[in-house]
Amino acid sequence: MTVMTSRPPQLLLLDRADIEAVAPPLEQIVEIVEETYRMDGRGEVEVPVKAGVHPGRPHSFLHAMPAWVAGGKALGMKWISYYPDNAGFPDSSGLIVLNDPAHGHPVAIMEGMWITLVRTAACGAVAARHCARRNPVRLGLVGCGGLGKWSLRVLSALFPTLTEVFVASRTRESREGFCAAMGDEGPWTLTPAESAENAVRDMDIVVSSIPQGSERPLKAGWWTPGMLAIPLDVLTAWDDEAFETIDCLVADNDAGLRAAAAQRRPDLRLPDSFVSFGDIVLGNRSGRLSDEDRIMAIPTGLGSVDMPLAWSIYRRAREAGIGTEMDLMS
Repeated sequence: MTVMTSRPPQLLLLDRADIEAVAPPLEQIVEIVEETYRMDGRGEVEVPVKAGVHPGRPHSFLHAMPAWVAGGKALGMKWISYYPDNAGFPDSSGLIVLNDPAHGHPVAIMEGMWITLVRTAACGAVAARHCARRNPVRLGLVGCGGLGKWSLRVLSALFPTLTEVFVASRTRESREGFCAAMGDEGPWTLTPAESAENAVRDMDIVVSSIPQGSERPLKAGWWTPGMLAIPLDVLTAWDDEAFETIDCLVADNDAGLRAAAAQRRPDLRLPDSFVSFGDIVLGNRSGRLSDEDRIMAIPTGLGSVDMPLAWSIYRRAREAGIGTEMDLMS
C-alpha cells in the first residue's frame, strides 16, 4: 500500500509486457476472482451498473467501470471500448486506473485488455468449478479470439480432464489457425468444428465468445442434458428458446444482466429468478442439483473482478521493480 506523503504519489505505468511479466499463475487468478465473488455475496463490494456511451457505430460502446472491494483490497476504474469490425485496429481497447484506498490518489495506469481477457475467462472457470459436471472431458468453444484462447487455458488449468476440444468460428481459416496455434500448449485434442452445432452437441461445457450483432447461432435444440453453457458474450450467442429450456440460470449481476437484455434484446424473456455467483461460492446455493441439469452461467463483466487482479499485478510489479514511474500529478 502506498504511504501518504506531502506530495502526490508517482504513478506506475504498466504496459502489457509488464503485466505478463508479473501476472500470478492462472490457478491463483481463478482464486482471486472467486474470492471477489465471495466478498460480493457478503456485501463487501461496491460496483455500479456500467455507465457508458454508444458512439454512432452499430454495437459500439465505451464503458466506465469503477469498483471498490472492501478491506483495503482494491479501488479503481476500467475504461474500455468496443468497436466491432474496426478496420485497421483491434476491436477492443482498455485502460485501468488504480486509486489507493488509503488516500484516493491514482497510483497506476495499466493496459486493460490482458486483465479483461484473463479475468473474464477466470469468471467462466469459477462458474464451471461450481456448475459443471464432475470431471468434464468435452469442451466446445464457439468463437476463437482472445476469450476463446484464455478460456481454453484457464479451464484446462482447473480441469485436467478436459482433453477433447471442438472449436467453431465464422471462418475455416480462424478455427484451423486457432487449433494449430494452441495445439502444443496442452494435452488436448483440438478439432475444428465444421458447424457451431458440432461444438455444442454432446459437450460437457460450451463457452461462447462471439461479436455482438451475430445472428444467435446457438440453438436450444442442440443442448445436451447436463451441459453447462458459459456465454462470455452474455446475450449474443443463444436463441430465445435456450433461455426457456435451461433448468437454472446463474449470473453475477441480476441488474446488469436485465439492463443488457433491455438494451440489446428487449423481446427476450429471461427467467424470473436466477442463482447468483456470490451465493454459489459462499455455499448458500448449489450450482448443480443433478447431472442432467442444463445450466447457463453468465458473467456480465463486473469491474469488481478486474480490480483485485489489477491490484495484485500492481503490487507484484512494485516488488519486482517493473514498470515506468511518472510524476503526473505534481
